[in-house]
Amino acid sequence: MFHVLKLGPVQLTQDSTNVYLRVTPTGEFSPPVFDRDDLTGVQAVIQGVEPGNVSCEPDLAAVAQSLGLRVEPPPQEVLSARAAIATFMAWEQRGVAGLGADKALLFVQAGTEFWEARPWTHWDDSQPFHVTVTGPLSRTYEGSIFGGENGGEGIALYEQTGALKVLMDLQGSGHGDAATQLPAIGLTLDTRPSYAVAALAAAGRAPRLPLPLKTGPGGLSMPSPIEALVLVATLRGMARLDPNQREALSTIVSGTEQMVIRVVAPQPRMRN
Repeated sequence: MFHVLKLGPVQLTQDSTNVYLRVTPTGEFSPPVFDRDDLTGVQAVIQGVEPGNVSCEPDLAAVAQSLGLRVEPPPQEVLSARAAIATFMAWEQRGVAGLGADKALLFVQAGTEFWEARPWTHWDDSQPFHVTVTGPLSRTYEGSIFGGENGGEGIALYEQTGALKVLMDLQGSGHGDAATQLPAIGLTLDTRPSYAVAALAAAGRAPRLPLPLKTGPGGLSMPSPIEALVLVATLRGMARLDPNQREALSTIVSGTEQMVIRVVAPQPRMRN
């Protein structure tokens, strides 16, 4: 059985399009089809497949009826695959290409854990966390959690001790742009693009795009694959923290080796 799903509209430079996906029950997918018309897109994505082996999601019911295809809600594995594809596509549009769909799925899962735990309700972005990484990468970061009523939830891991104080001083003196020069890796849960957010929400994930970034003297860039894994494990570790549990361990496999991330939180600053 193949499940046919739709992503979109996806905004391009001067226009928009839809993306049509054919996914197996285990989450494997064929090359996507880009088209503005549902009928044409579905016909293209099921080419060479027996109609009896195709099921369309309910949003494509009208087209399915005209083509004699069945309609049923996709299983969770298929919805998760679409969410990972949407995340990867959004990364490319936002200039964060290169980490791969496998990393997209890891970030979606870790971002959801972080979103559901809401640690920013206990700590603010001026409170330093101690984050220690051991394994293929051995490093200590000064971490920060941010988020609140206006959105933009996420984390930052600074390479230098005292970076948070430097950051606050820069912002306080009106030099906020200089903060992007501080060596750090981080992740923001973004509300754009809408097609990715909708796909994530439909899969039961956090309705936010997990957007990994790296800052430094050269400006904004993309974390390396191993730094991406550090971010994933740190998100999961921070999701386990609460005012009564201020230390957490999180492990993740990098190649044939295992990295261990230890997160130690400061005293919580409870918000009213």
